[in-house]
Amino acid sequence: MRAWAYVLFFGSGFSYSLRSKEDLVPGKNYILVSNHASMMDIALMFILHPNNPITFVGKSEIKKYPFFGRIYKKLCILVDRSNKESRKNVFPAIKKALEEKHKSVVIFAEGGVPDRDIILAPFKDGAFVSSINCNIPIVVYAFHNLNNMFPFVFRLGYPGKIKVERLAILSPENRNKEELKQLAFHLIYEKIKDNKINHPELK
Repeated sequence: MRAWAYVLFFGSGFSYSLRSKEDLVPGKNYILVSNHASMMDIALMFILHPNNPITFVGKSEIKKYPFFGRIYKKLCILVDRSNKESRKNVFPAIKKALEEKHKSVVIFAEGGVPDRDIILAPFKDGAFVSSINCNIPIVVYAFHNLNNMFPFVFRLGYPGKIKVERLAILSPENRNKEELKQLAFHLIYEKIKDNKINHPELK
């Protein structure tokens, strides 16, 4: 999976710069959260954490996609958001990944890639409930301009350097779900709100 990420990212002509306010502790597990605008977000998470095993929480319908779906199914804790039982089962799977398998877990809190005219969709609860229940800190990233550089629109996109900011490491101690969620949302939103979206009318 990591090899796939490196081939996709660098083979597509991308590089990145990382600005970080806090360093990650080697060997420590985290819940990783960022804005989600591109399939390249997945590859970028691998590249940002070369020495940390990670897994993803993702929508189960993606497994139907040719080729990528097979990779995705191996890579992710799958959840069907329309199925109550599936939503219920995802939390024990996250807990197992964090505590037994010693992996960090990537959760794109928007719940999917929003339409191109939306800067940042409202966050869902999963990442923040998991953080509190497992007492695992949340690492908040802002990915800039990937909705233009590698969008889900075939005729758009271009190579270049992606600006990445590690904005904060949020401890769940003395915070409730809503506090964590709103803080993570506003940290990201304030960084990306002025990014121009090319062709926002294309969904």
